[in-house]
Amino acid sequence: MAESIVLLDVADLTLKRAANQILHQVSLQIRSDQCWAVVGPIGSGKTTFLQALAGNLSVRPGMIQRHSAVAFVSFKEESRQFSYGSYFYQQRYQATMSDDSLSLRTYLQLPETPATNDLIRQLGLEPLLDLSFMKLSNGQTRKARIAKALVKRPPLLLLDNPFVGLDSASRHDLTTWLSGMAERGSAMVLVTEPTDIPAFITHVLRLDDEGSWAGPKETYKPVDEASPNGPIPSLQTAYKEPDFTTIFQLNDITVRYGDRLILDDLNWTVEAGQKWALLGPNGAGKSVLLSLLYGDHPQAYANDVRVFGHRRGKSGESIWDVKRRIGFVSPELHLYFPQQLTARQVIQSGLTDTLVVPRTIAVEAETDLAALAHYFGVTPLLDRSFGTLSTGEQRLTLFIRALIKNPPVLLLDEPFQAFDKRSICLARELIDTLQQTGLLFVTHDRAELPATVDHVFALHRPAPTGP
Repeated sequence: MAESIVLLDVADLTLKRAANQILHQVSLQIRSDQCWAVVGPIGSGKTTFLQALAGNLSVRPGMIQRHSAVAFVSFKEESRQFSYGSYFYQQRYQATMSDDSLSLRTYLQLPETPATNDLIRQLGLEPLLDLSFMKLSNGQTRKARIAKALVKRPPLLLLDNPFVGLDSASRHDLTTWLSGMAERGSAMVLVTEPTDIPAFITHVLRLDDEGSWAGPKETYKPVDEASPNGPIPSLQTAYKEPDFTTIFQLNDITVRYGDRLILDDLNWTVEAGQKWALLGPNGAGKSVLLSLLYGDHPQAYANDVRVFGHRRGKSGESIWDVKRRIGFVSPELHLYFPQQLTARQVIQSGLTDTLVVPRTIAVEAETDLAALAHYFGVTPLLDRSFGTLSTGEQRLTLFIRALIKNPPVLLLDEPFQAFDKRSICLARELIDTLQQTGLLFVTHDRAELPATVDHVFALHRPAPTGP
């Protein structure tokens, strides 16, 4: 057995962001034979802690001493190779998969070795290598970032929520791969849910408002997060009775990017007020399907896509006629959202169905914003810039944005990513009070589904075409 050596020392790590205390006197030592899980509620500083370990944040001298190289896989890819700031949200749907943008193969820059090829196959990335990185699904891009870090076999690997956005098969494969790395002597620190700590983890760091706890996994005692309390807010913005009987109707829908088949001869009808779960593995086309319904995908006009009783491109109904009736959130929208807006402005932009803040805001909308922020416990965040919030705080902000206009339809694409247990419970209970609202809810975890969801539409990857 290899000798256990110290890779990184953390001593009284204290950090503030925008004058807000994030981490307070966190101390631990990470050794070469250890794998750490970092757990805690939304806003407790989990991602900030990993960023500090990676050297992405400035800390006072002596707080962090690195004795080895560190590789960091974050929620959002921003590098010399690729930056979401160079693109706009709808651009990922505007061109073919064979355009001149950065391909997955170029992004990965992987050596041709048996181990590398095995990893690419296990993560399901092999068929995607020549596709545009920008247009991959949320789950596919997360797997790509993880693969790029894993093949380098760094002495210490930092993973920020590596399982978020992955289907059950991908989660199993990634867990198996990480477990194998741990057995071969790789050290890791990963952010995960306290109820989903992998078996290979040896130590746990818990962060919360009270401070921190660090120690061996066998001595870790999960904290029972406070159950929701207080009344569920009743939205003051008037609910407009639907002027339609059918929300969506898809007739023989086929979507291709070059030779790649994304959706194959798809048929689906959603009536007003129905509550649907949209399920399927990574790469099955869920996000593409939602982009057809929400009006962001140009191939909606080449197909028989009927939204609110009107065929797209045939009735004269504009994209804004569609969007004004829909509250929307998705991982992809999150990635492209402007970082300089305040959390309040981000929520208010839901009233314009754009990334732009409205000039005037109705009193009812302001009342609802305050009530929803109080319900989810994010009132202190409203005047902070979006970019200074944690991943979970950003996702809560975007979830409130989807609700703020009290729309007749909610399109929620993996809305609970990076939520803690308490926030999920709050959100599910709130959704279940919206009895008249039509709902399409995308998730890889059926346990997240609101109780009122009583219809399921399952997507499967189309069979490969060609030789």
